[in-house]
Amino acid sequence: MAAAPVLFTDAAVVGFALWTLLYHLNLGLNLRPSVVFIAWLVLLPVTAYASWKLRRRDVVPRPADDETATTPAELPADRAALLRRYALPVGAAVGAAMFAALGTGTLSWWLAATLGLVSVVSAWLALPRRGAPADAGAAPVTRETTPAQAYVVIAVSLAAAYFGTLIARVSLDDVFYVGKSVWVAERDEIPFRDFLFTEGVLPAGSANPPLPSFEVFIGALARVLHMHAASATWYLLLPVLAVFAIFALWRLVQRWAPRRPLVVFGVAAAYILLVAYYADALNTYHLPRLTQGKSVFVHALVPLAWVYLTDYLERRSRRALVLLALLSVASVGYTTTAVMLLPLLSAAACVVLIATRRLRAAALCFAAASVYPLVSGVLVQVLRGGIEQTVATYAPLLPLRTIYELTLWLGILGVIGGLAVWWSPLLLRRGVPRQLAAGAVLAVTVLMIPGLLKVAGDVSGLRAVLWRVPWILPVPALVGMLAVIRLPGLARVNRVLAFVLPVALVAVFYTQGKPMWTNDLVQSKPTWRIPETRKNVTFWITRQDLPKGLVLAPTSVMRAMPQVTTRVRVVMARDLYLTDYGIDTQFSKDRLLLGRFADGVEPVPVSEVDAALRRVDVSAVCLWRTNKAANDAAPALGLVQVASRKSPGGMICYRTTTSGTSTSGG
Repeated sequence: MAAAPVLFTDAAVVGFALWTLLYHLNLGLNLRPSVVFIAWLVLLPVTAYASWKLRRRDVVPRPADDETATTPAELPADRAALLRRYALPVGAAVGAAMFAALGTGTLSWWLAATLGLVSVVSAWLALPRRGAPADAGAAPVTRETTPAQAYVVIAVSLAAAYFGTLIARVSLDDVFYVGKSVWVAERDEIPFRDFLFTEGVLPAGSANPPLPSFEVFIGALARVLHMHAASATWYLLLPVLAVFAIFALWRLVQRWAPRRPLVVFGVAAAYILLVAYYADALNTYHLPRLTQGKSVFVHALVPLAWVYLTDYLERRSRRALVLLALLSVASVGYTTTAVMLLPLLSAAACVVLIATRRLRAAALCFAAASVYPLVSGVLVQVLRGGIEQTVATYAPLLPLRTIYELTLWLGILGVIGGLAVWWSPLLLRRGVPRQLAAGAVLAVTVLMIPGLLKVAGDVSGLRAVLWRVPWILPVPALVGMLAVIRLPGLARVNRVLAFVLPVALVAVFYTQGKPMWTNDLVQSKPTWRIPETRKNVTFWITRQDLPKGLVLAPTSVMRAMPQVTTRVRVVMARDLYLTDYGIDTQFSKDRLLLGRFADGVEPVPVSEVDAALRRVDVSAVCLWRTNKAANDAAPALGLVQVASRKSPGGMICYRTTTSGTSTSGG
């Protein structure tokens, strides 16, 4: 039981890295995904045996150069010396958090960035240097999970696994992620070109680079198991990923917490659960969106990357270094965001290692974490010809305060998040954890200086995703560390803080945050992430005897269709993806106009609808019964009724008399 978190997370990293390697090899071979999946199953036992042998041989001959078996002492004996050492980093962090979370103008952000730099640099200077005397009371670096802790962590992970299946929160991105898995499951082929608007006629959009293997894995799994890909996503993979993310959080807390790791873990879990509602906020990428590869990366692989770095630097663990390299492979398989963030994460760690003159360790860590993502990213850019200009134009860099809000929030929650980040070099377990935290916080703070991210976006063309730079910080774990703050020399006060701090933090999360279940997003039984009526209507359309060709339906139904089947093609799966093909082209304008017509939210001239139906080559139109204007226009458009459905989800389907007359390549 005590070994379960380590064994499960390491096995998940190794197993998915193997799958990703096979998938990338198959980019040249172009075998069917089901064949690659079976090959993966065959190779898994061999990989497991090799990992076991590496674990047995992974002896630790001696501590790292600048660490001892016990962590170095750093606290002076008198309070005056303590004040001189820590007043500046503590006070500057408070100012930075206040200005970042509560300020509104440009000046306040400049003050936040400046004070943040002062805080992290002064905290780094306050850390002990090589050769400091050992502290007999320091926590050992070989701390392991106890059976009692394991029972608690496993219980929390299983609860998260079940609760995750009950969340009915809809993500607009699921039309792509789940839709791609459905395509693979039904057709046993990888959709390298566009599969949402055409059947491979158009080139792949910016949302569909060839690197990620996660959606193909789900599709191949569903095909081999003869189950629907959406069911494999929500009922099978989601619970496993929830356990994976919770175990990863625990492992980082267990390695970094200075004391009472279960308390830190509990507060961090409460933070994830209670501060997670707004779209694109960090914790919304946990259970509500954990079946998207980028969510697994930020909430499971980023914490594990810090765990492996800590293990290697403290124990000289060859196994940790190998796992870090495999994690980099798995990360690329989950999301292209890893191509940018993993090199940044490893560079942040290397800054610390270079500053402590551990050049060999810096080189090894950077190579293990960054070579595969960087090489993969360069190859994709070369093969695809760079970032599309339309994408760069559509997605400008977000304002810095918005970037801060999406990761650390604003208001009192933003102050807590800022303190957790800028205090982390002083709050974590002494030694490597504090040094790594200092490097990570320094990297993010520097990049948040006004103008630097814009320059990086202009040079790299990655403005659309640069707002995810703070994701290299394991924010939930750092917030949990605030619950175990202890003031040196004040034993009585510390006994009060041991109870007050965790309770106060959770109370603030509950009163100031938005929990995952806001707006009745929790169902009584496991469900797909599609509203029940919409799902039933979508399946009803697939059962109708409609002519072959594109189907026009309300936009919400067209977003659901790719998650149900690829056999029925729709006019516009999601309007956002039209930007890849030019939002001002006739191709896009026709689809946007037809979507407005099918939704019935605004009047659309019948003559324009008729022309668009012909150009796009629509063969069937399905409309809500409540869309009186569109249904009344059916005779003028030459629509002939072929099916009708009563409420709930009342709908009428028509066939067109113009199919096959397309003039715009629709």
